[in-house]
Amino acid sequence: MKITPMDIQQQQFTVRFRGFDIQEVDSFLETVANELEELIKKNNELKEELERKEARIWEYQNMEKTLKETLMIAQATSEEMKRNSQRAAEDLKANAQKEADLIISQAREQAERILAENNAKLVKIQAEISDLRRKKIILEQELRSILETHLKLLEDSSEKTPSQSEEKVSSKP
Repeated sequence: MKITPMDIQQQQFTVRFRGFDIQEVDSFLETVANELEELIKKNNELKEELERKEARIWEYQNMEKTLKETLMIAQATSEEMKRNSQRAAEDLKANAQKEADLIISQAREQAERILAENNAKLVKIQAEISDLRRKKIILEQELRSILETHLKLLEDSSEKTPSQSEEKVSSKP
């Protein structure tokens, strides 16, 4: 039987010659004491359970706080790494562009140098060709002159030859 505060307030004891029935009062007091003892035990158990649960809640709140801080640090680290990666990529891109520009510049300089050398060679070859053409013309003129001289000599020789033969014929008698 569970005793409620109302039961205690409404409890009535029978009156006897000398007052209340001692056994009845003792029995009720024993019941109240037992109930009160159970309630105190139950209350202590509940308090202990409440303390354990509050301790666990406090632990969970600390874990949650730690996790939030860790998450924020991880996010900040992630953002920093992302910024660093972007900077590194931009630096790499800039360096690659500089190297490419340098290579292109060197290639242009080399191409211009080769082109200048080839132009110089071309001018030299054209000058040699022009010189050879001039020499050819001179050689042709000299050959013509020599041939014309030889032709004149031959003509002169052939004209003289018949007269010589006439002289030979006249001198033979």
